Amino acid sequence: MSEIIKKFAEKGFLISPTLVPKITDHTKFLDFLETNFKNKISVVTEEIYKNFVSGCLTFTKNNKDVKIVKEREVKQDGSKVEITKIYEHENKKRDISDWVGYYNSRFEQIKNFLYHRIELQGAISINRLISRDMKELATIAMVKSISKSKFGNFIIELEDTTGVIKGVVSKNSPCIQKVEELVEDEVIGVLGSKSREMIFIQDIIFPDIPEKETKKCNEEVYACFIADTHVGSKMFLSSAFDRFLKWLNLELGDEKQKEIAKKIRYLFVVGDLVDGVGIYPEQENELLIKDIYQQYEEFAKLIQRVPERISVIISPGNHDALRIAEPQHALYDDIAKPVYQLPNVIMTSNPSYVRIHAIDDFPGFDVLLYHGYSLDYFVANVPKLRRYGYERADLLMKFLLRKRHLAPTHGSTLFAPMQNDFLVIDKVPDIFATAHIHKARVGCYRNVINICCSCWQDRTVFQERVGHVPEPGRVPIFNLKTREVKMMRFI
Repeated sequence: MSEIIKKFAEKGFLISPTLVPKITDHTKFLDFLETNFKNKISVVTEEIYKNFVSGCLTFTKNNKDVKIVKEREVKQDGSKVEITKIYEHENKKRDISDWVGYYNSRFEQIKNFLYHRIELQGAISINRLISRDMKELATIAMVKSISKSKFGNFIIELEDTTGVIKGVVSKNSPCIQKVEELVEDEVIGVLGSKSREMIFIQDIIFPDIPEKETKKCNEEVYACFIADTHVGSKMFLSSAFDRFLKWLNLELGDEKQKEIAKKIRYLFVVGDLVDGVGIYPEQENELLIKDIYQQYEEFAKLIQRVPERISVIISPGNHDALRIAEPQHALYDDIAKPVYQLPNVIMTSNPSYVRIHAIDDFPGFDVLLYHGYSLDYFVANVPKLRRYGYERADLLMKFLLRKRHLAPTHGSTLFAPMQNDFLVIDKVPDIFATAHIHKARVGCYRNVINICCSCWQDRTVFQERVGHVPEPGRVPIFNLKTREVKMMRFI
C-alpha cells in the first residue's frame, strides 16, 4: 500500500490510505488524474474516486465547479457500454494558430493513412516536385481548389506544408469520375508526371478505409437507433413515439416483434433530442414548448419510459442547446439535467466512438456516432451524390468513410478550430450511425454497417419549401449475432 501512496505522491497527488484498497485499477486512475487534474488538485478524495467510477469528475477551480467527462465504462443488466473517444470542450481564446494547427493535424493524420498505400510509399513533398521534371511521381496533398478549363479539363490546385502546385486531369482520363467526387480541403494521393510548372494527374488515391473484419456476437442481442425526436415542436409525432416506447416495454407488436424488443440492450439517440429555441427564423411559430429547459424535461419524461435493462447512449445535434460548431461536447448537465438523472442514460459528444457489448471473449462493436450536419453540403455540391439527393444516405456515409473525414470541406459545417482535428475518422468502426436528414437508410461498405436514422417530426414548413420529404417513425434494429438490420415502422 505504501508503494501505491508513494507513486501517487510522486505525481503530485496525496491519497488517503483508506481509499487505496477501494481502487480497482490504480494505474488507470492515476493516468486519468494526470491527464485531467495535473496542477489542479493535490488531495484525492473518496468523492473524486466515486465520481471517476460513475463517469465524471468535478473539481473546484476559482470557486467554480468544473466538470470533466472521461472515457468510461458502464455495465448493467447484460449490457456493456464503453465511451472510447469523446470530445471534451476546452475554454480558451482561439487565434490563427489554432486554425493552422487544425489543418496541419488533419493533413498529418490522413497522410499517414495514405502512406500505407503501396502506390504512395515513394510519395515526395511539393517543394521537391517544383524544382524538377518527372516522368513518374507520387505525392500527398490537400485540395486547395478545383476548376474546369474551357476545354473541359480539370485544374486541381494542390498544397502541403511545403508548397502549392497545380495539377491537370484530362477530360479523357480514366480517373475523371474520381475528380467528380473531389471536394476542397480533403487530403488525397496523386500519381502522375510533371513537366514545367504542372502535374499531369493520371490517378487519384482516396485515403479510404480498409476492409473491416466481420464481427458476430455469440449472444443474440439487439441495438436500435433513433434520432431527431425534436421534442417541443408542434410537428413532434408523439403518437408514433408512444408506440415505439410501448413496443420496447413489450406492450405492442406480435410475438416475434416482442421477442426482439425483449433482447434490445442498447438504444442510440443520435442528436436533435429537442427542437431548440431560436434555431431558425420564426421558429417560435412552430413550437409547442417554447422553453428549452421544458423541452428537455419533456424529452426526459419520454426516455424515462425506456426499460432500465436498455442502455441509452445520447449524443447531441445542431438543434440541441449548445454550440452548433463541430465537434460538439456532450449536452450541458444543467440545461439537460432531467436527462442526466435517468439511471440508464450515457451522454457523449458529437462525434464520438462507443463500444458496445465487449463481453467474455467477444471484443464488442465499435460505433461511430455523428449527427450529420455536413451531409446537406455534400448532397448539394458533389455531382455523384446530388443525382440521388437524400434518398441514398448510405452513399453519403460511404463518401465520408472514403474521405476518412466527417466534414472534409471547410464550408460543409461550422468548425471549432483547435490543435487537433477531431472529425478525422481515425478508427474504422463496425457501425457508422448518423442522422440529420430525416431519412432512414441502411447500407454496408467494406463490412462497416452504415445506419442513417429516421426522425420523429412531421414535415416542416421549411422542408415543404425546399421539397424535402422526411421518413418519420422508422427504427433500424441491429442484431449483434447475425449482423442483420431490420427496419421497424411505427407510422
